[in-house]
Amino acid sequence: MVDRTYAEVVTFNAKAGISRARTIFGGAIGHFVEWFEFSMYGLLAPYFSQQMFPMHDKFLAILTSFSIFAVGYLARPLGAIILSPLADTMGRKTLLSYTILMAGAGSAMIALTPSYDQIGIAAPILMTVARILQGFSAGGEFQTAVTFLNESSSSRNRAFSASFQMLCIGLSILCSTALVTVMTSTISHEAVSQWGWRIPFGLGALLSVVGIFIRNRLPESPVFEHEKAKSHDRDIERVHIFARHAKEIMLVFVIQMNSVPYVLVMIFFPTYVRVLNSADHVNALALNLVATAVFCVSIPALAWLSDRIGRKPFLIAPALVFTILPYPVLNLLGPNVSSLTTLLIVCGGAVAVGSTNAVFGTVVSELFPTSIRATAIGIPYAISSALFAGTAPIVATSLFKAGGNTFVAAYLSAIGAISLVLFIFVLPETYGRSLESEPD
Repeated sequence: MVDRTYAEVVTFNAKAGISRARTIFGGAIGHFVEWFEFSMYGLLAPYFSQQMFPMHDKFLAILTSFSIFAVGYLARPLGAIILSPLADTMGRKTLLSYTILMAGAGSAMIALTPSYDQIGIAAPILMTVARILQGFSAGGEFQTAVTFLNESSSSRNRAFSASFQMLCIGLSILCSTALVTVMTSTISHEAVSQWGWRIPFGLGALLSVVGIFIRNRLPESPVFEHEKAKSHDRDIERVHIFARHAKEIMLVFVIQMNSVPYVLVMIFFPTYVRVLNSADHVNALALNLVATAVFCVSIPALAWLSDRIGRKPFLIAPALVFTILPYPVLNLLGPNVSSLTTLLIVCGGAVAVGSTNAVFGTVVSELFPTSIRATAIGIPYAISSALFAGTAPIVATSLFKAGGNTFVAAYLSAIGAISLVLFIFVLPETYGRSLESEPD
């Protein structure tokens, strides 16, 4: 009898573990697909820019490519405004299936769009439409996935479980960077520019199909199901969302402002080094590969620690880093910068942005009640992404051209300083809050 009971307990725990793993994987895979596609665009822009945006000036062609990169972010607020309320009414699971479907469709469009020489002006137009579709879907992905993961996790390991969504950002960049490194090492520059750059976007479309299959088989968030069963009018509550939670919404906006150092360190940096500092592209990608691995390791480790000592230290520390260090660190960069120096700079930046990402999703989820959580997170997150993350590459390029590293450092320090003040004096410590009750 004892053996049978023990066996039943082991079987139950095993099934529960598999269920938790499936929930985490299903909730996080959309972010993997989204950032795999976005990072691929940034990494491969120097290769397809002349084919899709032919111009006499190579620098201007790359700048145009990054402008289309920004268009995807500009579509996020529209996606957030339309899709976020659906996550709060239809459910997290349903919307997650829709967002990954749209992301895959956009990736397929990029992979299959003929060159400018073949279809003329229709080529950049189709590329722009694809980026808008991806941006629109991304406008509903983050907040829906982050609420789903946090609501499906135990309070004891909430940040750790939810951190796998942000970890998927790092893993996607790791995979995309590794793929580009292999491509550029084994295939000629001409081949990558002509057809090789299309392969990763095709893979992104296939990953979306896998994601749809997994997400359709997930259970709904138990916290959402409990909220749905209540009788109060959630529509009235949503009408007053901005008035009732103005401070919290502002905090989401500011936290997402810190995507600027993330985008520059983890995505834009290889192109930045190659084009502006005349570094070897393959070498720059290899260095970024190591830094991204550091980023991936830091996220779950720091998230686990935040489940024991609180959330705020992991936001304050990186804000302090990006307030003080950008100027001296960026001045180390130059045409003759060594690989070791570059590696140390990017790895240090990876730990700093990893700290922010380790607790980001859980902090913002703990700021709002269930009935408006996705909407309250999604809209300020998307607007901030459009204004800061999406424009980070083109702003950094323009600032560097106008004033060198000094201007880029000033931009990073300003964001760090604003964040530091608000994180210390305005942001509450959300550690230990229940997701089923109204935050204090």
